[in-house]
Amino acid sequence: MIKFFRKIRQKLLVDNRFNKYLLYAIGEIILVVIGILIALQINNWNTNRIEKNKNKELLIKLTKELDYNIQRAHFIDTVQGGFQTRKIYTDSILSLIVKGIQPEDLNYLTKEAIFYVNTFNLNSTVFQELKNTGSLYSLGTDSLVTQIQTYYQLCERESFYNLQYSEECIYLRRQCYDGFINFRQLYHLDAKTAIKDNPWIFNSKSKKTIHLRQYASRVSNQSNLMSYKLKNIMVESKKLKELIAKELNSYD
Repeated sequence: MIKFFRKIRQKLLVDNRFNKYLLYAIGEIILVVIGILIALQINNWNTNRIEKNKNKELLIKLTKELDYNIQRAHFIDTVQGGFQTRKIYTDSILSLIVKGIQPEDLNYLTKEAIFYVNTFNLNSTVFQELKNTGSLYSLGTDSLVTQIQTYYQLCERESFYNLQYSEECIYLRRQCYDGFINFRQLYHLDAKTAIKDNPWIFNSKSKKTIHLRQYASRVSNQSNLMSYKLKNIMVESKKLKELIAKELNSYD
């Protein structure tokens, strides 16, 4: 092809047809420019296609991470010993203290631990990958990127608050070491001896019973609040999944 164009140019020069040669040269330049533009367009299209496929894979991974967080939040809120069941249990203990604990209440009162730390342990691995690789800001629309950042900030903040409130419950539990915690352990070993050595358990005004009431009350409030926060995380997870689904649909 190059030889063919070279022969045309040489023939025009030999024949002294300079004007036609000039027009031909301009036309050839235009063809070269068009060829370059087409090559650039193809390269851009290929780059966009690769970026689009990459973003699609990341959005799918992000959706799976949200699914995990929904399942995790639901589990620690509803499982036996989770926030909802702990709320019911501690409210029952408070009711028993108000009416006055009776011997027949002790099996229920001591059946399980009032509190232990339930960490949220929500996953943010994909989000951290997006931030560390710089892929977050090219993932989709500005509103989607903002929503993703807001969601993971929410998860981090609520996880932090859970640990902070748990510290308050742990502090109040320490106040019960010489009282209810010790009584509960002894009761499971020897119920009669435990009752005999700890008559305060039936006295709602005793210092140790007051500590138990304060402890159960704080755990009840913390459980109720954390249950609410987990439900909100599940709602926000589903909202973000819907936004991601819309972004994925725009790829089709």
